Amino acid sequence: MSHTDLHAKTEERAYKSRPSFTAETAKENGMTEEAIEAAQSIIAKDESDKVEYPKNKAKTTIVGHKWEMNETEGNEYINLRHGLTGAYIKMFANGDVQVHAPTRDVNVFAARHINVKTGSTMDAKDPSKNDRLNINVTGNFHMEVEGDMHTLVKGNRYTTINGTDNLIVKDLCSQVYSDLSQKITGSQTVEASKYKIDASNIQRNLLNGGIMRDRFAGTYVIEQYSPGGCIEINSAGDIDLTAIGHIRQTTVSNLTFTVGGKVDYLISGLKVTGSPTGVPTGPLPTTESSFSINCAAGSITGTALLGNINLAATVGTMQLFAGGAFLKVNCLTGVYLN
Repeated sequence: MSHTDLHAKTEERAYKSRPSFTAETAKENGMTEEAIEAAQSIIAKDESDKVEYPKNKAKTTIVGHKWEMNETEGNEYINLRHGLTGAYIKMFANGDVQVHAPTRDVNVFAARHINVKTGSTMDAKDPSKNDRLNINVTGNFHMEVEGDMHTLVKGNRYTTINGTDNLIVKDLCSQVYSDLSQKITGSQTVEASKYKIDASNIQRNLLNGGIMRDRFAGTYVIEQYSPGGCIEINSAGDIDLTAIGHIRQTTVSNLTFTVGGKVDYLISGLKVTGSPTGVPTGPLPTTESSFSINCAAGSITGTALLGNINLAATVGTMQLFAGGAFLKVNCLTGVYLN
């Protein structure tokens, strides 16, 4: 048997001993469509190899190292193969270059730059026609950059993470968006020592229902600095305010209450000392007021258009004092004093 025939038989046995490849199995193992297409292209090239002697020049050493230059028409290729591991570098007739290391690593070292440029076709109307760079990693993917890292995407970016996304930034993290839209189907948690938002317009929409709750152990401050601005609270339901400590309202302008129903004040009249969260120590003495209205100027007017005005001191006394010349009481029918 000639050397060429022996080589051909060896190649045939090596090809038949390779594990079979199917697209269905590859998809089940998580292989992308692009990677499957690349693998099928490689297999198709191997299956279409044509060798005509003496147009194929090859040399094989005792351990199986081999270099090969094939000039058979339609299948002109150059192949350099390692005999012990099966690793090879092959340049195909159509211009493809294949580097394969079936047992160990592929390492690329450069004293300076490594430049990779792929593709020449860009179709904005049909992106599927664009050339692409495909990287398929069966295990983990690690990248370490000792300097700065710059990434420019001129089109759209799509990222799918089936597991957890962990980002750790040990210094300032700055992000700039023209517009930002986020959809979170679960919950969102933010932990920060300080949380600051600078914006000209902030809107929160909870029309789908649910609860918006703010919990804090310190002080909650709302400051409105524009003289023409307004703080407005509109509720289709109730508004409840509960405070263990004091409630204070201060305005240098007017205070207006418009009530469609009635107003009830339930005052327990307890003696509370301390600030800001005083503790009741018992009832106030009868000489101390539990409900006071003081006007520095102007008058106090009480009007009941259809009902009565009742003033009652159940246990103590009632005092009416007029600092002017007289106390005037007007009644259409009479005045009764018991």
